[in-house]
Amino acid sequence: MGNDTENKKVYGLLGKKISYSLSPAMHNAAFKHFKIPAEYKLFDIEEKDLESFFKDTVFAGKVSGINVTVPYKIRVKELLERRKDSSIDKVAKVLGAINTVKIGSSVIEAFNTDGAGFYESLLEDAGFNPRGKDIFIIGSGGAGRAISLYLAMLGKNRPKSINVYDVDDAKLEALKKVFEDNFTEEILFEVDPDDLPEKFANCDLVVNATPLGINMEDPLPIAENYLREGMVLYDLVYAKETRLVDIARRKGLVAVGGVGMLVNQGALAFNIWTECSLKDTRKVMRLAIKKELGRI
Repeated sequence: MGNDTENKKVYGLLGKKISYSLSPAMHNAAFKHFKIPAEYKLFDIEEKDLESFFKDTVFAGKVSGINVTVPYKIRVKELLERRKDSSIDKVAKVLGAINTVKIGSSVIEAFNTDGAGFYESLLEDAGFNPRGKDIFIIGSGGAGRAISLYLAMLGKNRPKSINVYDVDDAKLEALKKVFEDNFTEEILFEVDPDDLPEKFANCDLVVNATPLGINMEDPLPIAENYLREGMVLYDLVYAKETRLVDIARRKGLVAVGGVGMLVNQGALAFNIWTECSLKDTRKVMRLAIKKELGRI
């Protein structure tokens, strides 16, 4: 048993105040399913300790891979950019943020699976293909930024337009700058409050990329009367079925929560680390999440 423990690889989630995370349940279920001697932990680190964590744990080879969540996705990219032995993939470079790191003996590879995780879930859970469609995203930070940029990178499968609304002007301006630097065609459109009714009336997909809905007392991220039949709603909140999703379904809309994105981005990270079947990993992780959330 002692030898098994010594040979067990360590993976984990890096973030701050992340005791709520369901990532350990997902990844440890997958390690068990594939009979891989590894464990997935939480690395709950304060900002002042981030660089020492990388020096003493990541760069010292004490972990084989990490996921990265708020508030460190951008800072981790900056830390890895300083090193000659690191490789950051194109998607992570454009998104400006990293959520998956693979630590090898000679190279540290970094990725961002958030956008791809959303896209796969959009196809699978909502039955919606964004190609040539008008998309409306509420929220331009974190997840909203990753989703909008990834959709724009889909080439011939990308949407016709990506309309983004945010009360935080600074985040929206930062996102617009990234689009201007990386795309020659105009695809991102900043939505003014006065234009909300028109934009919602013409969109095919609405994405709530804000945390509104996690708490019962939260206001709806959009007015109920903006929801119309034929529209698809994707709410990134995964810990519960939000009031927005419930209202949308009662109005006859296809509406899904964020469990699928959580599972898919996790499965993609797991595949990067282990090369195990994505299809099987998704099944195992989705079942683990459902158990954790008490939905089965």
